[in-house]
Amino acid sequence: MLFHTIRSSGHYLRRNVYIGSSPRQIRSYYILRALTSTVTHETRASSQARSYSSRPNPINDNIKDITAINSLNIKQRRSGTWMPKWQILTLSNDNLSDPTKFKASPDLHPVKDGSVEEANVTKYLLSPQKALAVFLPKGFPESVTPNYWPFAKWQFIHNVAGSVTAVISTQSLLFAMGLGAGSIPMAAALNWIIKDGLGQLGGVVYASFVSDKFDSEPKRFRFQATVAMQGANLLELLTPLWPGYFLVIASISNIGKNMAWLASSATRAQMNKTFALRDNLGDITGKSGSQTTAAGLVGTGLGVVIAALMSFVSEDPTVLPLVPMCLTFIPFSIFNIYSNYRSSYYVTTSSLNVPRAETVFHSVLNELVLDKEDYNKEAPATGHLRQQLEALVPAPVEVAYDEVFVKPYKSPFNVAIDIEPSITRFASQGEEAGALSLAFRQTEFVQRERYYIMTDESLVRGGRAGLCNGKVVIWFDKKAQTRDMVQGFYHACAARVILGKSIRQKNSSEGVSGTESDEWKKAVRAAHEQAIDTVPTLVEVMDQKGWDTTSLFLTDGDRNRIELE
Repeated sequence: MLFHTIRSSGHYLRRNVYIGSSPRQIRSYYILRALTSTVTHETRASSQARSYSSRPNPINDNIKDITAINSLNIKQRRSGTWMPKWQILTLSNDNLSDPTKFKASPDLHPVKDGSVEEANVTKYLLSPQKALAVFLPKGFPESVTPNYWPFAKWQFIHNVAGSVTAVISTQSLLFAMGLGAGSIPMAAALNWIIKDGLGQLGGVVYASFVSDKFDSEPKRFRFQATVAMQGANLLELLTPLWPGYFLVIASISNIGKNMAWLASSATRAQMNKTFALRDNLGDITGKSGSQTTAAGLVGTGLGVVIAALMSFVSEDPTVLPLVPMCLTFIPFSIFNIYSNYRSSYYVTTSSLNVPRAETVFHSVLNELVLDKEDYNKEAPATGHLRQQLEALVPAPVEVAYDEVFVKPYKSPFNVAIDIEPSITRFASQGEEAGALSLAFRQTEFVQRERYYIMTDESLVRGGRAGLCNGKVVIWFDKKAQTRDMVQGFYHACAARVILGKSIRQKNSSEGVSGTESDEWKKAVRAAHEQAIDTVPTLVEVMDQKGWDTTSLFLTDGDRNRIELE
């Protein structure tokens, strides 16, 4: 970045000019000439007028002022490992002065009134802002989102508290293994190896089950990883109470730790990705590692001090002061979980999984869909529809603050949805087998799609007190693309809204009569028309709001896709 100050009648105008990392003077000169021309409004005619300044001319004074404006002090920051340097040039009357006077002078502040404020290396190193810069991404804060700084603060506290609990629990585990007596028997060493092996195996199995859920729900699995880690530490802390079960307790604890480490590392990449503004994920990840290391050092030192203080509580050095250690462990453990919870609030995930897609579609469908009869009367105009969607579709950051990741997710729709279940479950039932056949033939669709929708028979029969007992079921075709999946899921959600309102209006315990068993067919058809009219514009609005409609986590991979022959 190139800073230059324009002097004009005692006032200073600062401009920022971005040039190459090693610009030549002549290149800088022409860049500055192009920029200053907008300030001076100097034309070719006014340049020629300067040569006739001796003539009486009412604009002669203005020409002198314009000439004075061309005097510039140019300051360029030259980055250093520990201390930035500045190079300063002076541009006066189209000439560049000798820069040797201020060449490579250390400075902590920009040019003020043409002067340079020098500082020594000690002052620079003792500056808190400059010390923090070592742990922050290059170009901070412009290179990351505004949520990065509060996230990093809470994450640092989380890592410090976690390191303290790890030190306390490890001391207790070592005491249970026999280190308190001053020796390590062969059996204890073997037990230590076995529990590590079982823990690593548990982590591998856990990763195979979770799969891409690390990407779709990073907040939830990161929070679960923190809880699992603290639970494992608590088991280690209580191991001296049952020394005969050391291998069992230590193995279970290590399985929990490996699961936590794996989930934490897997979700970290996805969460760091949400803060990158300049395709600088690698820089953010590297600085995150530096922050974690620094927090670990602070937490480990604090844990060692606490453990040393605990040793003075017990009069017998062979007896572990378990109660004081538990009383110390619990506050740090709670604070570790709480700081994880707080930091997760600043993570904004723009991909679409089932909870986030339902949140967006529910806010839209509640306003656009009244019931099947009302929608069939009049479809919304495209221009008016875009205005409605721009007002109804929430931005990713709005959904992020309301995202539930601690408690189990509860859908805002009254009618549940089942995504790609096993088809054999429906083929063995008479009435549902007929509905399954209609769904795959798409007889109720306005046009053929690469997805298939049906409902359970229990939904057709209604529910009690306005509640719906059944589900809307959807399968995606093997050839379905991301746009087909967005439309299919929106179609299913629209059918859920229409069916839910229809059943609540009936509000009868007797259910739907046999002559009305095609209730779901009408709902699916009306929902399909609504999806065709709405989804193209909806996707455009979602893209404008910041949603990534190409990253979908609505299904469990491609294992349960449908292929018709």
